[in-house]
Amino acid sequence: MIETNKDKLLKLAVMGEIVPSGSGGYRPTWNGVPKMSLGMGGIKYNLRVGDLCYGWASGDHVEPGVTIRGTEKPSPSECALALLACIGNEARLTSGEAKNEKGVFTGRHAGSDDLIWFPEETIEKLAIGDKVQVKAHGVGLKIKGFEDVRVNKCSPRLLENLGIEIDGDQLVVPVVAEIPGFLMGSGIGSSQNVEPGDYDIQTTDPATNEKYGLKKLRLGDIVLLQDQLCMNGRGYYKGSMTIGTIIHGWSDSAGHGPGVNPLLSTIGRRIRTVIDPRANTARYLGLRDDL
Repeated sequence: MIETNKDKLLKLAVMGEIVPSGSGGYRPTWNGVPKMSLGMGGIKYNLRVGDLCYGWASGDHVEPGVTIRGTEKPSPSECALALLACIGNEARLTSGEAKNEKGVFTGRHAGSDDLIWFPEETIEKLAIGDKVQVKAHGVGLKIKGFEDVRVNKCSPRLLENLGIEIDGDQLVVPVVAEIPGFLMGSGIGSSQNVEPGDYDIQTTDPATNEKYGLKKLRLGDIVLLQDQLCMNGRGYYKGSMTIGTIIHGWSDSAGHGPGVNPLLSTIGRRIRTVIDPRANTARYLGLRDDL
């Protein structure tokens, strides 16, 4: 079992509110076909962590569950919610018909959207504008003996349930798939900190999608990003390794695709992976029992 410094981490309240569903209207896909893109923002009644990334009608960057945003600053990416909330943190409604009912923070998309899982019976009670408070817990998390491995956007609850084992000087981490570094697209090279954003596995090339089985990826899947370093920004570094989780779905936009929140990243060979098709945050966090 891994040991961490979780008893030294601050636990803080951060806040957001449910935002409307969004669409930019019709826009061209990578091959010039007009598409009305759906799936970002709002309340999704039939899309959960653990569902497939691919195949939703008009879906583009689909976000599971409920989308909230911080409001205390002009840009959501500058709000405490974006910077401090970690996957696996407890969320609680503080207004509306479902006030005081609880959920789980499941990821952060780009510069605007923070994602929350609620039970299906709670989702039926929600309304746009309801406020959600998250117990942010995880910033500064380290694995004892592996302090050179950057832990990012990951609560102690999730980290302890990832099934990580120690083999000598390596962390052995179960993953669903290993993604070549050359496939990483939108969001790579950003000067932004790792915390407030994700970056995308490019799905522009149909042959590559088939070769690497990208259509089989599920929201919440744990994946290895080869030759990708996510410590201070996101970029290529030969021999580095990043473990991340899929937080949004497929895209037909050039250079875009399933979005990844980095969880662990190292320059050296401090991580080794094993393939486990069940490696998904929905299972690790107890959000569903059919995976």
